[in-house]
Amino acid sequence: MESQDKPSTDAKPGAQSGGTGAITEEFPGTRLIQIGLMTAGLLFNNSSQAAPVQVNKPPATGRASQSNAKVQDRPIRLVSLAPSNTELLAALGAADHLVGVCTYCDYPQQISSITRVGTFVSANLERLARLKPDAVLLVSGQEHLEAILKHNNFKTLVLKNNHLNDIGLNIKELARLVGKEGKGEALAKNLEDSLNSFHNIIGSANRKPRVFYCVWPKPLMTVGKSSFLDGVITACGGINIASGLEPAYPSYNAEKLLLAQPDVIIMPYEARTQEFLKQSPWKNLKAVKNGQVYFQPEPRCDMLARPTLRILDGLAWLGEKLHPELASNLSAWHKTSQQLTRTASTVTPLTTQAALR
Repeated sequence: MESQDKPSTDAKPGAQSGGTGAITEEFPGTRLIQIGLMTAGLLFNNSSQAAPVQVNKPPATGRASQSNAKVQDRPIRLVSLAPSNTELLAALGAADHLVGVCTYCDYPQQISSITRVGTFVSANLERLARLKPDAVLLVSGQEHLEAILKHNNFKTLVLKNNHLNDIGLNIKELARLVGKEGKGEALAKNLEDSLNSFHNIIGSANRKPRVFYCVWPKPLMTVGKSSFLDGVITACGGINIASGLEPAYPSYNAEKLLLAQPDVIIMPYEARTQEFLKQSPWKNLKAVKNGQVYFQPEPRCDMLARPTLRILDGLAWLGEKLHPELASNLSAWHKTSQQLTRTASTVTPLTTQAALR
């Protein structure tokens, strides 16, 4: 569940899809789009037809569509239109394979000089064609973009990111793509060990607080059963009160929230300065009365919504909010896992933004 500075030829969000624009005016941002609420209806800029890209196709893994192999005699050239894929490549020390990224790719800082070729929901096909990527990396939720890329003869790789376990699988998938299988296996194993240790700590809790994860308060949106964040809440020893709703990010009824009376409420960072918590129905919620409302860190420190190694930071943060009695154990666990979340390499882009101006 992927700020919107845009390529020069992209239309503004919502310009091509009526309902989307209203959301972006109400919400400053980034979080709704980052987690995929706007994946439907926005099309690529079709001002240029991309030239066919010829690459070798590896054996199917069952996890990705149109997976692409390394090109003989030269490093594979990749474009990432999803921040999580960009972060995972950097963690593998393979960010030098990136020739283009989307505007939401803001971590690690070293990738800031890489060419921007679109947002999470749109791309500049002309610029993309000029980069001649061997593959464009996407995530689940971007299937509409995948279809248009294929139509324009770009090779794609769509990684699943619906569950915590997908992170390790995606690391290994990308590692195979760039020829760093050993490092991928090691990172995935370290992540698995850290998650198992976290689960053991959370398993010692004697209660499971009921959680309302507020994506945005107006219109009221939350996370449902199909969301990556539903699994994060469960992993942290909480119960998502909206887990009975099938959509990943459904709207939610204020009256229903009042009846549910969650123990803990998680709010977006952008809502921290608003006064709505002093109004109905919020002021009548026991979580508000008991001071159990927590605002996420600022978007550049996003640790929860992106399925990357930084999820360990997010789990420590949310786990401590739901189980303060485990704070010392979680703090010690977090310290041992922090090294894993550090980026493993410095990015040296093959093509810079300035080179395309």
